[in-house]
Order: sequence, then C-alpha cells, then structure tokens
Amino acid sequence: MRFPKPAIAIMTAQFFVTAAVIGAEDCGIPGKITVKNRAGDKMKASTRKFADGSIAVRARLAVNPDGGPASYTVGDHGFTYLQNGMSRWNGKETQSCDATCAVEFSQAAKAGFGPGTPMFCVFGMEVEALAPGRSPTSCKKGYVAGNGIGRPKMGALLETVAGEQIQAYFSATSLRHLVDGEARYLDAESLPVAVTPTEDLLGKVVWIGGAGYKPTWAVIADSGPAFGEGSIALHQLLRYGKVSPQKPGPIPVAKRCSPEELNLKAPFVSKPDIKTDRCRQGHVASSGSDIRAYTGINQMLDFVILGKDLLAKKGGVIQSQVTQEALQAAASVYSEQRIQQMLSCLPKEPMD
Repeated sequence: MRFPKPAIAIMTAQFFVTAAVIGAEDCGIPGKITVKNRAGDKMKASTRKFADGSIAVRARLAVNPDGGPASYTVGDHGFTYLQNGMSRWNGKETQSCDATCAVEFSQAAKAGFGPGTPMFCVFGMEVEALAPGRSPTSCKKGYVAGNGIGRPKMGALLETVAGEQIQAYFSATSLRHLVDGEARYLDAESLPVAVTPTEDLLGKVVWIGGAGYKPTWAVIADSGPAFGEGSIALHQLLRYGKVSPQKPGPIPVAKRCSPEELNLKAPFVSKPDIKTDRCRQGHVASSGSDIRAYTGINQMLDFVILGKDLLAKKGGVIQSQVTQEALQAAASVYSEQRIQQMLSCLPKEPMD
C-alpha cells in the first residue's frame, strides 16, 4: 500500500526545484570574449551573458591612451608609440607596424605625406585628405595617410615636463560624444574609456573593480583587438580614485632624473632612449627619455558590461556629454547587489 508524501516534503521539493530554475536564470548562459593573457597573447575568456544582455567577465587591464591630447606626437614622444596607431598599407591590405614603420612614418611626415611617400592605414589618429574638398580615403578600420592621399590631422601644441612645446596629432576614438552641442572624441586623459573587440558593445556602460582597486564606471567607446584595455583616466580612477593630469615628454638629458621623472605614477613610466639608462641613486643619465602610459594592471579585474542601452547613441556619437557623474547616474538602474550577483556566476578558473 502506498502512502501519500507528507505535504511538507512536497513543498520542500518544489522549493528546491524553483530555486534551481531561478538560480539558472539569474546566471544567464556561458559565453566567450577575446582578452589577452599575462604574456600579451590573445585568448578566449569565459563570460556569463544575462537575459538583459549584460556580460560578466574577468580580465587584466592594459593602457590605451587613444583619444588623449598627448597620445601621439610629432617625433614620436607621445604617451604611446606612433606604430600603435597605424598599420602599413599597400593599397589592398594592411601589414603590421613596428619601430621601423614608425621611422618611415616620421620620414613621410617630413615630406608632408606627399606623392611617393609610404602609405599607412591610420586608426589611432584623425586623418584629413590632402586634396582640397575631398574626404579621407578609407582602408581596413582606418584611413590612408601618405603618398599624397592623406595626412594625420594636427592636434594641440602641448607643454612638456621640460617646459618646451611639442606638436601633437589629433588622436581619435571609435565613438564621440556631444560637448556643448559639438561631437568630440572621448579624452582618454580625463574620461574612463574601455575598449572592445566587438563593435556591438560600443556605447555600453561597464562596471570595473575587484583585486583591491577602487570600483568605477566606464564607457566602452573604442575598438581594439581584445577586451581588457582602458584609458589613462580609467587606470587612475581604479588606482587612486581620481584623475590627475600629466605633461608629456620628451625629457632631455640635462633634465633627466628630475622630480618630474622620479615621481611619475602609474600608468606613466619613463622610457629612456637607452633602455638601461634608468634613473637611480647616483646615476647620471646619458640619453633622453620619453613618458609613456604603459603600466597596466596585471591582477584579474571584475567587469560587468551593462546590457541596457543607458547612453543614447546616433551615428557613432553619444548624444550627451560623457562624465564620471553622468556614467554613475545612468548606471544607477543596476544595484550593487545585482552587479555582485552577476559576478558570482563567473567560473572559478585560471586565466592563463
């Protein structure tokens, strides 16, 4: 003879089944996104994607100064190397750009990027056509500079740490935002900007924190080969909770190992012309140096890319001014509890 199950047992079973279903829904589905490992090689990291489109992932954070006034300069003294903002271009396809490529670019610049100069597919700087009234010629993910076709647009004259002036190129980001009604690129030196390898994430707001760093919000407004790159301001906010301006180099030999160089704070670092010519107690420098924004965060950080479209975007332009306060206000529809719950769904697996 069968006896009916006690009502409490049935209720308990139903509770656990329901809880399991809700837990599964809360943790979304597994996915992958391209990041870089400790060695700098691209790899696929595990993500969780949620019903509203939000994505949780863990990754390291490299520095991407694109969009900053001092990112690229004439003479290659900016916060990043010229070669990082372009590829070689043969008229049909791109080729990787290295230190030799940067030298060729500087030579082309001296010749006004006129006919017969090497061609480059430039994506980190704004390009203007050399022919009056013409639009820039596009190439793969950029525009052509050189051979009389186009040239990088000049930016501001900047004051260096040595009290001199240096000419900058006009650095660009994939998205722009409206400032006093004018579309402008996002300034990597003052705004928290993150990079995406997939263009469908452009314009999304992302929460970043963990590993003992100060949590902050950023906007995904630039494209790159991997997720896990961020602006100078983003690195400063994570490390110090505030953004501090930094003058660019070069630092001439006579002014090497001065307080301006010795007191550089990450992500900034001195890069002497002679690699071993680093300032230390009693050292007399024998070469000049540049200031690069290259000190990334090697610890694994937590990222939650918010799925809801919190910033209106039209034709590659965010239809409002991006500020730290605006990002925080826009993201307030997501509670801290929900952010942490999404992060708790990530698998506990090693990155490398």
